[in-house]
Amino acid sequence: MSNSDSSLTSPNHHPTPPSDHEGGETPAAERIEPKLLLAIIATGLMAFIGILTETMTNVLFPTLMEEFHIGTSVVQWLTTGYLLVVSIVTPLSSYLNHRFTLKSSFMAAVVLCVAGLLIAALAVNFPMLMLARILQGAGTGIALPLMFNIILEQSPRSRLGLLMGVGNMVCAIAPALGPTVGGVGVSAIGWRWMFAILIPFLVIAGFVGAATIRQPRPTERVRFSWVQLILLMIGFVAFVFALDRMGASITALTSGESGASGTLVLAVVLFLVSVGALVWFASLSKRSTDPLIHMGVLRSVPFRWHLLAYVMLEGVTIGFGYLIPNLAQLGFGSTTTVAGLLILPGALLGAVLAPVGGALLDRFGPMRPILSTMALAILGIILMLLMVRPTASVWMICVGYIAYMIGFSMAYPNTMTAGMSVISPRMQPDGNAMFSTFQQLAGAVGTTVMSICLGVAQSGHSLEKDKTAFETATQHGGHVGMIVLLVVLVCAFLANVRAFAARRTR
Repeated sequence: MSNSDSSLTSPNHHPTPPSDHEGGETPAAERIEPKLLLAIIATGLMAFIGILTETMTNVLFPTLMEEFHIGTSVVQWLTTGYLLVVSIVTPLSSYLNHRFTLKSSFMAAVVLCVAGLLIAALAVNFPMLMLARILQGAGTGIALPLMFNIILEQSPRSRLGLLMGVGNMVCAIAPALGPTVGGVGVSAIGWRWMFAILIPFLVIAGFVGAATIRQPRPTERVRFSWVQLILLMIGFVAFVFALDRMGASITALTSGESGASGTLVLAVVLFLVSVGALVWFASLSKRSTDPLIHMGVLRSVPFRWHLLAYVMLEGVTIGFGYLIPNLAQLGFGSTTTVAGLLILPGALLGAVLAPVGGALLDRFGPMRPILSTMALAILGIILMLLMVRPTASVWMICVGYIAYMIGFSMAYPNTMTAGMSVISPRMQPDGNAMFSTFQQLAGAVGTTVMSICLGVAQSGHSLEKDKTAFETATQHGGHVGMIVLLVVLVCAFLANVRAFAARRTR
């Protein structure tokens, strides 16, 4: 194995040995215990359902807009607001990991998610549905890092890449399957039943988790900082609102509407508020004995660059989860079922190959599996760019998306595994919280940016007045959105290259 593709090591972390048992025999200590696997499945199923509803809801937007008499700028908060709640709750995972038992956190997440799904199924107005999404976001924000904490703390070292691949498969495949589930489901059983039908799966996960999740260490009393949480909330919410207002100002300028300058000023003010709050949060965290997240985890140069790559990868995939269904429906006149099915082949292939990527990391180290699969994902977006044109069939998008998802599904979990491997075991709950927090924030940003791309292109056009012009404008917006996502993915590739260069230097 070359130096540039070394095993996952750090000064304070045991290396992950390659799987070199020629006879297929694995030492008993390195076998995956059935209870551990069931615990991962239980927490993974919870996180899967939570993340599934992110992009499932995107496909329901036209139906919800008609039923509740709201516009695009309002309905998108069902996804953006949900992601914001997840990104705010997730940083609490390090505190929860020390203060409460894993089982207690898990059961709290089950109750929140079940309550959210039940309220969504019974919602009679938009505020009630928004409340349901907030509860689901809080539950998912607890469940997602909990799954990774169980994997990192309890899995055999030689199987870490494989199990992290399985865990990250949830994050990678659930948002990709969401449009398919939503598109097919809303036509078959209606949007309310789409939420209700998920409740039994959560109940089953609750029973399995209650029986299998074990506590590997005692809990401890740590101080909780409300000031840090409030600053984090202000920073994240102001940042996403700043993006939203920036898009509104651009749309107003392109359509010749008044008030664009005032909206732009508001966007700048919100951005400055966001930066100020996050800087203050970081300053308090450094001085606190019990911070929400130990900022010292960012001292590792490879960790920083792997984190950046991971965040950008998440933003690209969530962006596609919003862009492709809306482009299919509003740009090509497809039904919700077709819009959902466009994503299904790529999502299923990604589900199969995500653990394979982890196994390749266990065998060959992180560099070659990550960079080669990211190159394939870049090729997939290029194919989609070439195929999005008025004369093309909407199904041609599916071809490029399959290539993208194959590459993404193997690169994404390995990027997190590589980043977590360069920090000490003591800092891993904080590193996990950092990955999970910015992952969800990236999803909110990806959704907002793609909404801006389509909204700006559609400004000045009306589906009712001139359907052909509106569809052409939407296709142009989709083309611009894909260019943006391609640039972000290339930046993610370069960030991982920089991380591996830093690892080689160390």
